Amino acid sequence: MIYKVLRFVSHIFNSSNQYSVHSPVVYKLLTECIYKEERKILKKNIQFLNLRLVNLYKKQFLIHTIDNILSNKVSEILEANGRKKENTILLIKNIKLKNEYSCWKKLIIGKEIQVSIDFYYFGILILKVHKLQKQDYIIRL
Repeated sequence: MIYKVLRFVSHIFNSSNQYSVHSPVVYKLLTECIYKEERKILKKNIQFLNLRLVNLYKKQFLIHTIDNILSNKVSEILEANGRKKENTILLIKNIKLKNEYSCWKKLIIGKEIQVSIDFYYFGILILKVHKLQKQDYIIRL
């Protein structure tokens, strides 16, 4: 319980909003997808976000939703993306727990992840064919 409180307080102090984002891809994602939905809906059920991502980015990105970051599905998608070389967005639920967050931290260190966005309740990873500068954002809802 103490871990959750400390992690949440740390997230609030270290997070920013869309105005501190330098990437046009991430800024568009924040302004047109994330901040258009109500916060309470996104915290409990991110299927609305998934639908909005599919509607806006279906021509540019493959979009995957992952329920558990500890499953092998993340590594399978990363391996498949390494072979196919496609632009991909991974929407990962529940990264706020201790084990999941440590796995999230290990995952975003990897070279194949160009952009990571931590929203405390969920995370988004962006893998692009054309290399972006590696950026890790902590954004508050």
